[in-house]
Amino acid sequence: MQRLLRLFGRGGQKAETSESRFYEFRPEHAVAVGWPTVGGGVVLAGPAAMRSGSPAPKRDRPLRDRLVHEGVLAAGTNDEVYAFARDYEFSSPSAAAGVIKDRNAIGPQLWIDSKTGLSPRGANR
Repeated sequence: MQRLLRLFGRGGQKAETSESRFYEFRPEHAVAVGWPTVGGGVVLAGPAAMRSGSPAPKRDRPLRDRLVHEGVLAAGTNDEVYAFARDYEFSSPSAAAGVIKDRNAIGPQLWIDSKTGLSPRGANR
């Protein structure tokens, strides 16, 4: 299996893998689905981000606030989640996970391959 050093790449193009891979991240009431790209990663539109997570300071809060302000994150299906109004490309799996979970996160451990059930880190061990 091809080693994935990073879940995401840059430029919107899918990362080179032996097959198309979709990854899921399910924090509490949200379900995010995305795929690796050459230098980032795309999270698909849908109810995918928790409105409130840990009360601790968060490194990705400025990005999250910007996405809400720009309408990328909008009202979700209930009061506990935001929905991505459109597909959005993040620069790293950790930034995506931090915005989605509303807390600091180590993305490569949290995104799970929808076919194998493994994270990119778990697949490489």
